[in-house]
Amino acid sequence: MSAFEIIETINSPGTPGKGGDDRFGFDPGAGTAWVLDGATDVTDLTPFPRAESGAAWVAEATSNAFMALSPDEGETARAYFQRALTAVRKRAAGETEIALNRLPGEAWPIASGIWARVAGEEIEFSWMGDCMALDLSTGDFIGPVQAAKDETDELQGKADYTRDQIWAMVREARRQSFDARKPIFGLRPEVVRVPAPVMRPACSGAGFVLMSDGFYRLIEPYRLYDGPGLAEAISNKGLAGLIAELRAFETGAVERSIPRVKSADDACALWLRCF
Repeated sequence: MSAFEIIETINSPGTPGKGGDDRFGFDPGAGTAWVLDGATDVTDLTPFPRAESGAAWVAEATSNAFMALSPDEGETARAYFQRALTAVRKRAAGETEIALNRLPGEAWPIASGIWARVAGEEIEFSWMGDCMALDLSTGDFIGPVQAAKDETDELQGKADYTRDQIWAMVREARRQSFDARKPIFGLRPEVVRVPAPVMRPACSGAGFVLMSDGFYRLIEPYRLYDGPGLAEAISNKGLAGLIAELRAFETGAVERSIPRVKSADDACALWLRCF
């Protein structure tokens, strides 16, 4: 039976001095690892004022639930996510300072995430939202690659929008997603839906990097690398070296020509290797 070791992790807030909204975690005993990306708050409501943000709260609470609750043998990712998010919802009800049923849809804290489980001779990847994994042996991405490209294309089509207009667009999209019961990591375990898991061989030496969309910016929208190029760069520079490269690019004039809600996003990644 395969297992994994952690080679490197990185969690780089986009705003200096802040803790950020991303989280990672791993449980070698259960054979699981994950990266979570709290979606930036888009209202002034603060149901969890003791946390840095609602996004940070839900990412932290979900990561804690993954650590506390190992998946049962044969349990699907969907069933496991529902079980973990039920615990998150219970915790939220006890900690919120605004009754959950009084929160408008755009104020419910949510997170994207990708989760990996080594089982037998395979590693399974499941996700909700826009987090990715990179297979270092092939340079192939696992996750919603097309959705990330579509977002870049959509924002580039709004190059003349002000930042306030982009924020209003994001806020409305968040509200519509809530009304449509879009599946995401958050406080609604009853709406969990997970794409078919992607399986890869967990052969000795196989390496994978789980990442939030802030780290994936190296691919979209900045296009500093393609998949094989990023895999090679990770091997040569490590995750920390690539974060330094990302932050240097974000301060340059080129980035400002790419419309984004935030000029520098939180970026988180976890590099594991099977053995």
